[in-house]
Amino acid sequence: MQSRVCSNTDRRRPNDKVAIMSFWQGATFVLWWVTVVLLTTPVSAQTLRLDVRAPVEFSRIAGQIQDYSPAPLLETPWLSGVRGITAPIVVELVSESEARRNGIPDWVAGYAVAEHGLIVLFPTRTPSYPNDSLESVLRHEIAHVLIGRAARGRPLPRWFDEGLAITVERPWSLTDRTRFTWTRIVDHQMSLETLDRRFGQGRVAAERAYAISGALVRRLIHEYGVTAPAKILSTVALGHSFDAALRVATGRSLKSLELEFMVSQSVVERWLPFLTSGYTLWSAVTLLALLAFGVHRRKRKALRRRWEEDEAALWGEDQDQRVR
Repeated sequence: MQSRVCSNTDRRRPNDKVAIMSFWQGATFVLWWVTVVLLTTPVSAQTLRLDVRAPVEFSRIAGQIQDYSPAPLLETPWLSGVRGITAPIVVELVSESEARRNGIPDWVAGYAVAEHGLIVLFPTRTPSYPNDSLESVLRHEIAHVLIGRAARGRPLPRWFDEGLAITVERPWSLTDRTRFTWTRIVDHQMSLETLDRRFGQGRVAAERAYAISGALVRRLIHEYGVTAPAKILSTVALGHSFDAALRVATGRSLKSLELEFMVSQSVVERWLPFLTSGYTLWSAVTLLALLAFGVHRRKRKALRRRWEEDEAALWGEDQDQRVR
């Protein structure tokens, strides 16, 4: 009886092994298929969802954010080749009273906590540079979350993080160029270490730091290609330092990049883009037109004054003749 039981058990064991092997083969195939899909799916085909949390007073703004599509941020060439960054992002809308209780400076309209996939916005505040609207703040903070995920949460210099967020968020504008030019005039010997510290030294210092950071990242892209930031982020994600990642992407050390950037910005290079921009030319034409109008108006006033004096003189002579 016992031998019969053993033989039945022995007959079932091969079947169990076959079932287990089939299960693992199927699981391996599924994992392989998912990996292939992720690796071959272009970044532009990936989706990114925003989960909005807001009190009733911000329900209208919450609806607008919920309808906003951040897909264009994933399509920027500066994040090309970066995948696995599209987990949902939580967007919290916070009242002014709560912001003050938490000690958030009044010029900060929003911030991101990339490692938690969290964005906090303060809808009642007026955004400061580099943002000019709540939507601009939202795009900027989404860019921060994507950059943090691309680096797998590893540390990045503040100037690179902020400069790349500005670049991902929107094109380089006249305001950016003007602020950068002015900042280079008043802070022409700023090092990258000093630049990072400026972000925590108040509104004015932070705005200047944003201007230089945006210009520095854009120069990096101009010199070494649009994929340079993605190469840096992917190398940092593997556990290398930012300096090492910069060498891989550009062949330059962080120190040499800093010296090159600070020295190469001559007076002509700073002012030429501003002076030759369409806005500057039209402003000059408008100013000349206003000056011409002012000169013409003064001449008309002087002519009218002479007429009045002549009329007064004639009136006086006429009265004298009548008296005689």
